[in-house]
Amino acid sequence: MLRLSRSPGLPGTRAPSVPVARLLRETEEHWHGLFARDGRRLLCTTGDTPDDIRVPGAPVAEILGILLDNARVHGRGTVHLTVRDLGDALAFDVADEGVIETPRPFERGHTGDGGEGIGLALARDLTVTLGGRLSLTGRRPTTFTVLVPVCQDGTEDRTGDSDD
Repeated sequence: MLRLSRSPGLPGTRAPSVPVARLLRETEEHWHGLFARDGRRLLCTTGDTPDDIRVPGAPVAEILGILLDNARVHGRGTVHLTVRDLGDALAFDVADEGVIETPRPFERGHTGDGGEGIGLALARDLTVTLGGRLSLTGRRPTTFTVLVPVCQDGTEDRTGDSDD
Protein backbone atom coordinates (compact mmCIF):
# COMPACT_ATOMS: atom_id res chain seq x y z
CA MET A 1 0.00 0.00 0.00
CA LEU A 2 2.86 2.36 0.72
CA ARG A 3 4.26 1.86 -2.79
CA LEU A 4 0.84 2.67 -4.26
CA SER A 5 0.45 5.80 -2.17
CA ARG A 6 3.88 7.08 -3.26
CA SER A 7 3.60 6.19 -6.94
CA PRO A 8 2.81 8.83 -9.53
CA GLY A 9 -0.62 8.72 -11.06
CA LEU A 10 -2.71 9.45 -8.00
CA PRO A 11 -5.42 12.09 -8.33
CA GLY A 12 -4.01 15.50 -9.15
CA THR A 13 -0.66 14.19 -10.42
CA ARG A 14 0.73 13.14 -13.79
CA ALA A 15 2.21 9.70 -14.28
CA PRO A 16 5.21 9.30 -16.59
CA SER A 17 4.13 7.27 -19.59
CA VAL A 18 5.86 4.27 -21.15
CA PRO A 19 5.36 2.44 -24.44
CA VAL A 20 2.98 -0.46 -23.95
CA ALA A 21 5.43 -2.91 -25.56
CA ARG A 22 8.08 -2.01 -22.96
CA LEU A 23 5.57 -2.26 -20.11
CA LEU A 24 4.50 -5.72 -21.27
CA ARG A 25 8.09 -6.89 -21.72
CA GLU A 26 9.07 -5.69 -18.22
CA THR A 27 5.94 -7.25 -16.72
CA GLU A 28 6.70 -10.59 -18.37
CA GLU A 29 10.33 -10.47 -17.22
CA HIS A 30 9.27 -9.76 -13.64
CA TRP A 31 6.49 -12.38 -13.39
CA HIS A 32 7.81 -15.21 -15.59
CA GLY A 33 10.01 -16.73 -12.88
CA LEU A 34 7.30 -16.57 -10.23
CA PHE A 35 4.88 -18.52 -12.41
CA ALA A 36 7.62 -20.96 -13.53
CA ARG A 37 8.45 -21.79 -9.90
CA ASP A 38 4.81 -22.81 -9.47
CA GLY A 39 5.01 -24.96 -12.63
CA ARG A 40 2.79 -22.52 -14.54
CA ARG A 41 3.17 -20.40 -17.65
CA LEU A 42 2.65 -16.71 -18.30
CA LEU A 43 1.98 -15.69 -21.90
CA CYS A 44 1.99 -11.98 -22.78
CA THR A 45 0.86 -10.70 -26.17
CA THR A 46 0.18 -7.29 -27.66
CA GLY A 47 -1.64 -8.53 -30.74
CA ASP A 48 -2.01 -5.69 -33.22
CA THR A 49 -1.31 -2.95 -30.66
CA PRO A 50 1.26 -0.47 -32.04
CA ASP A 51 4.50 -0.51 -30.03
CA ASP A 52 4.56 3.28 -29.59
CA ILE A 53 1.22 3.61 -27.75
CA ARG A 54 1.94 4.91 -24.26
CA VAL A 55 0.22 4.33 -20.91
CA PRO A 56 0.90 5.62 -17.38
CA GLY A 57 3.78 3.28 -16.51
CA ALA A 58 3.94 2.82 -12.75
CA PRO A 59 0.18 2.79 -12.06
CA VAL A 60 -0.58 0.32 -14.87
CA ALA A 61 2.33 -1.89 -13.75
CA GLU A 62 0.86 -1.89 -10.21
CA ILE A 63 -2.60 -2.81 -11.49
CA LEU A 64 -1.25 -5.61 -13.66
CA GLY A 65 0.90 -6.80 -10.76
CA ILE A 66 -2.15 -7.12 -8.51
CA LEU A 67 -4.08 -9.01 -11.20
CA LEU A 68 -1.16 -11.33 -12.00
CA ASP A 69 -0.53 -12.03 -8.32
CA ASN A 70 -4.22 -12.76 -7.87
CA ALA A 71 -4.12 -15.19 -10.82
CA ARG A 72 -0.96 -16.84 -9.46
CA VAL A 73 -2.30 -17.29 -5.93
CA HIS A 74 -5.97 -18.01 -6.63
CA GLY A 75 -6.05 -19.18 -10.27
CA ARG A 76 -4.92 -22.26 -12.14
CA GLY A 77 -3.02 -23.19 -15.28
CA THR A 78 -1.55 -20.86 -17.85
CA VAL A 79 -2.11 -17.14 -17.36
CA HIS A 80 -2.62 -14.98 -20.44
CA LEU A 81 -1.96 -11.22 -20.39
CA THR A 82 -3.25 -9.78 -23.64
CA VAL A 83 -3.34 -6.14 -24.74
CA ARG A 84 -5.97 -4.95 -27.21
CA ASP A 85 -6.00 -1.58 -28.97
CA LEU A 86 -9.38 0.16 -28.68
CA GLY A 87 -8.35 3.44 -30.30
CA ASP A 88 -8.27 5.96 -27.44
CA ALA A 89 -7.87 3.22 -24.80
CA LEU A 90 -6.13 -0.09 -24.29
CA ALA A 91 -7.70 -3.22 -22.84
CA PHE A 92 -5.45 -5.43 -20.74
CA ASP A 93 -7.02 -8.87 -20.28
CA VAL A 94 -5.64 -11.13 -17.53
CA ALA A 95 -7.06 -14.64 -17.79
CA ASP A 96 -6.21 -17.92 -16.13
CA GLU A 97 -7.73 -21.39 -16.33
CA GLY A 98 -9.52 -21.19 -13.00
CA VAL A 99 -13.11 -20.43 -12.10
CA ILE A 100 -14.04 -17.51 -9.87
CA GLU A 101 -16.67 -18.30 -7.28
CA THR A 102 -16.66 -14.99 -5.42
CA PRO A 103 -19.93 -13.15 -6.08
CA ARG A 104 -18.36 -9.70 -5.57
CA PRO A 105 -14.61 -9.94 -6.25
CA PHE A 106 -13.92 -6.22 -5.71
CA GLU A 107 -15.42 -6.07 -2.23
CA ARG A 108 -12.91 -5.56 0.53
CA GLY A 109 -12.87 -8.28 3.16
CA HIS A 110 -11.42 -11.65 3.98
CA THR A 111 -10.78 -13.98 1.07
CA GLY A 112 -11.35 -17.19 3.02
CA ASP A 113 -7.75 -18.33 2.46
CA GLY A 114 -6.02 -16.08 4.99
CA GLY A 115 -5.82 -13.02 2.74
CA GLU A 116 -7.35 -9.65 3.45
CA GLY A 117 -9.15 -9.36 0.11
CA ILE A 118 -8.05 -5.80 -0.66
CA GLY A 119 -5.91 -6.37 -3.77
CA LEU A 120 -8.67 -6.28 -6.38
CA ALA A 121 -10.34 -3.34 -4.67
CA LEU A 122 -7.03 -1.43 -4.72
CA ALA A 123 -6.52 -2.31 -8.39
CA ARG A 124 -10.01 -1.08 -9.20
CA ASP A 125 -9.51 2.18 -7.28
CA LEU A 126 -6.15 2.84 -8.94
CA THR A 127 -7.66 2.14 -12.37
CA VAL A 128 -10.41 4.68 -11.68
CA THR A 129 -7.80 7.34 -10.78
CA LEU A 130 -6.40 6.87 -14.30
CA GLY A 131 -9.81 7.44 -15.85
CA GLY A 132 -10.13 3.73 -16.60
CA ARG A 133 -12.23 0.78 -15.55
CA LEU A 134 -11.49 -2.69 -14.13
CA SER A 135 -14.09 -5.39 -14.68
CA LEU A 136 -14.53 -9.09 -14.18
CA THR A 137 -15.28 -10.06 -17.78
CA GLY A 138 -15.28 -13.84 -17.39
CA ARG A 139 -15.87 -16.33 -14.59
CA ARG A 140 -15.03 -19.52 -16.51
CA PRO A 141 -12.14 -19.03 -17.20
CA THR A 142 -11.48 -16.18 -14.81
CA THR A 143 -10.77 -13.01 -16.80
CA PHE A 144 -10.27 -9.48 -15.57
CA THR A 145 -10.11 -6.60 -18.05
CA VAL A 146 -8.47 -3.24 -17.37
CA LEU A 147 -9.42 -0.37 -19.69
CA VAL A 148 -6.85 2.43 -19.62
CA PRO A 149 -6.86 5.64 -21.69
CA VAL A 150 -3.76 6.01 -23.84
CA CYS A 151 -1.40 8.88 -23.05
CA GLN A 152 -1.04 11.96 -25.19
CA ASP A 153 2.25 13.92 -25.48
CA GLY A 154 4.18 11.51 -23.24
CA THR A 155 2.13 12.11 -20.07
CA GLU A 156 -1.21 11.05 -18.78
CA ASP A 157 -3.59 13.98 -18.27
CA ARG A 158 -6.69 13.28 -16.22
CA THR A 159 -7.93 16.86 -16.34
CA GLY A 160 -8.66 16.87 -20.06
CA ASP A 161 -6.69 20.10 -20.43
CA SER A 162 -4.21 20.32 -23.27
CA ASP A 163 -0.61 21.40 -22.79
CA ASP A 164 -0.60 23.11 -26.23
